[in-house]
Amino acid sequence: MRRVALCCLVWSTLAVPRLFGCEAMPLELHEVSSDVTLLVTHRGKPIPGIEIKIFRMKNATPVFAAITREQGTVLHKPLAPGQYHVYVSHEGFDAPTEWIEVVTRAGKNVVARLDIKWADWSYETSRVRGTLSGLIPGHTGNRLMDIVHPVKTVYPGVAMSLKGAFSSDEYQTISDSSGEFVFPDVPPGVYVLSMAGGMESVSGTAGPTRQVIDVTASSSAASLPLNLRDTGCGGTEFQVAEN
Repeated sequence: MRRVALCCLVWSTLAVPRLFGCEAMPLELHEVSSDVTLLVTHRGKPIPGIEIKIFRMKNATPVFAAITREQGTVLHKPLAPGQYHVYVSHEGFDAPTEWIEVVTRAGKNVVARLDIKWADWSYETSRVRGTLSGLIPGHTGNRLMDIVHPVKTVYPGVAMSLKGAFSSDEYQTISDSSGEFVFPDVPPGVYVLSMAGGMESVSGTAGPTRQVIDVTASSSAASLPLNLRDTGCGGTEFQVAEN
């Protein structure tokens, strides 16, 4: 396995930035066999229904495209020797791009299965309920001081949807006068929580928010306190507040 230096990412055609947050991280080159199996997991569990595309280096047309099966894997005809990028996407959320080199020789670094994680950064909770809040300028009468000393606010009347990431289940709700929301009786599963933007805060105007939510009965969390804040990527959206 080789790692491409970060300083060379912009110039090398053999290195493509891997986005983590908003920072470009170097891709690792995985040496794989020609009959490699691709396994897609979410929080350690294989997941079906995930789109996988493989592109040969410097080629915009995929040489392979498929949907993962029940075991979370895809098998395909042997790939020709060379270097490829593997893209995994579902519901608009992408797994980190993988960079592989198909080799014909045997070796301890050559793998026959490549594990790819989709949305392992998702939020986990036993109940889908919480509060929409944020910070707005204070009321000192001085514009600069209003920004330096913001005050907390809540966001009522926000339409929200919760859609199954791997099912047709869909729920709707609206935050109440206290900014609170609840999706009652949501069965365990993986969901996409969505809401439109337009809310104001000291961080800017909110854009549309979409977050992957894992509803798990055993989760120690029972609420989603969502704060409107700067994503660090030039946008503003609701994110679960840190403890």
